[in-house]
Amino acid sequence: MDREFEVEAGNTIIEQGEQGQGFYILKAGAVEIYKDGLLLNVLMFPGTIFGEMGDILGKPRTATVRAKTDCRLVHCGDSDVESLIQQRPQIAVKIIKTLAARLERTTQKLADQFKEPPVWSVEPGPKD
Repeated sequence: MDREFEVEAGNTIIEQGEQGQGFYILKAGAVEIYKDGLLLNVLMFPGTIFGEMGDILGKPRTATVRAKTDCRLVHCGDSDVESLIQQRPQIAVKIIKTLAARLERTTQKLADQFKEPPVWSVEPGPKD
């Protein structure tokens, strides 16, 4: 069942490592995503989905999410994501688009790391 609620700025919505159920849709406001204490991203677009990876993979939450500003959220899924997707296919499309965008960003970051050729330093050998 979907449940809309508000979160005040600074409050934690998802804690990395916890076993979660369902995911969230950002209706208003902005959230910050942290992994191992490092800020990875700020989400601030209405309709953005977060918290879905743990459910899809059946693993604990992979990041901590905190409200950067006061937020209005929808929590989707008191049951598992698969049954929710079967009931509401439009959510599946949104999740696929979200994951594809994340994969594109990750791939670009990885490609950017290899744009510059490696710098090799070779010390001169002994003179003959």
